[in-house]
Parts: sequence; C-alpha cells; structure tokens
Amino acid sequence: MDKKLIISDIDGTLLNEKHQLTEKTIRVIRQLTERGVPLVLASARSPKAMEQLSNRLQLETPLVCFNGALVMQKTKTRFNPLYSVSLERIDVILVYQLLRQRFPNIQVSIYSNDRWLVEEKNHWVQQEEQIAGISAEVIDVPNFLKEYHPVHKILCMGSENELQLASKELESLDIIGITTAFSKPTYLEIVNNQVSKLASLQFLCQFYGISLKNTVAIGDNYNDMPMLQYAGIGIAMGNAPLTVKEIATLQTTSNKEEGFSKGLANCFGLDIMNEKVF
Repeated sequence: MDKKLIISDIDGTLLNEKHQLTEKTIRVIRQLTERGVPLVLASARSPKAMEQLSNRLQLETPLVCFNGALVMQKTKTRFNPLYSVSLERIDVILVYQLLRQRFPNIQVSIYSNDRWLVEEKNHWVQQEEQIAGISAEVIDVPNFLKEYHPVHKILCMGSENELQLASKELESLDIIGITTAFSKPTYLEIVNNQVSKLASLQFLCQFYGISLKNTVAIGDNYNDMPMLQYAGIGIAMGNAPLTVKEIATLQTTSNKEEGFSKGLANCFGLDIMNEKVF
C-alpha cells in the first residue's frame, strides 16, 4: 500500500498515560514529516485545545476537532474552517433549555468554531481549563443561541449520576438530529448525529486527493472504530477495548508502552535512535 496520510486520535493514543508526548513519538512524527507523509490529529477537543500539540509537533496539517464535527486549518492569525457539521439550531435550543431547567447542577458548555462559551466559570470549567490549556469565554449563552452561530458540540460536565439521568431524558425526547456519548463518566458530549472521524477522514482524502485505501488510522476507543475499520490500515492501541481491537488491521502496545511510536514505526519501517522500536 502506498501510505500517504495518517489520522491519529490524541488522548489514549498520541499521548501517554500522563497526557504527555514522549520523545519517541516526536521522533517518529518528524521522520514521517521528512518523508512527506502528513499526520492529521483527530480529537473531541476544540481547535485551540489542539493547537499547542500541533505547534509542538511542527504540523501544518488540518485539525479534526469535536470528533469530526469541524476540520480547521490553522494560519498565523486564525483558524479557517474547511469542513463543518454543526447541530441544528432548534436542537441546540431544546437541549440547552432542558438541561438548564431540569439539571441546574450540570455545567453546560457550548463550542462554536474555535470559541468555548459558558454562562459562568464554576469548578467544572476551571478543571477543564487546566486540562485543555485554554480559557472559556463567559457570555450570555441564551442570547448567543438566538443568533445564527454554528454550534459544533455541547459538553455537559457533572456528577456521574446526574449525567446518566440527563442522558436518559435526552434519549426520551428522541431528537433525531443529535447523538450523545460519554467521553468519561463525568463528561457527556452532544454532537450532530452525522458526525464521525471517518467522515472527516473521507473529507481529508478529497482535500489531499488520495484514496481511502492509502490512509492509516490509529486510535484507542469506540469513536475511533469507523476510521480504523475503513482506513487502508487501522491500528488499535493496546489500551483499546477488545471490540476496537477486533475490527483493526493491526494492534500495537498501550499508550504506557510507546504504542503510538511502535505502531507507526513498524507500519512505515522507521528506526528510532538507530534501533527498531519493536
């Protein structure tokens, strides 16, 4: 296979268990860049939360944000949207009103392009600011939603019990245009039901003018499964659930054991520090 494009998940894949880039990971990516193989990062994160990683890796490729709801190209002064699948405005208003009225203890964040919008900064927002390395923007969210701004993701943060109740209530409304998923027990994410990393990968193939069979995808979780299954080569991390591993072409070690660098180095025949990583 003529491998020409790599798409990689971030948390649990590119980053180790301490949410850090390892030196071997950086070396592998630099070798791939020197070979002219573009690496695209794909995550549930916002553009600004991915920017620091992209800059450190010296990547000039687009960013697949919000699990594929938005593909952005960073320039020196701004983010330019290349591909966007936002939530329907009526769905956003309905979901937001329900959450604020029925679950006032749940923190609700709105993501629109590269903006992270909240009504106030509580401990949930402060915690996420530290994790993501970016700051939320405090605004009048209901007024914002009355205007015609794209909303790419709604993030709900709260206790596990309350989020489970909120998830069930949202399901009972049967809003066909949305999909909900827990990224962790205290984080519930809501996006358009047409959003997927695979759809973004298909867009990137058109953007780069290559075939899907000439791509490599690497990831560790259920939301990575479609791209792992349909990419030319799908690499599942060792820390991935069994279901994810079963649909992948190849398996590597966990993110505690240099799984990212090992998987790609062996897929592309790379050496690190003059020795094979496997």
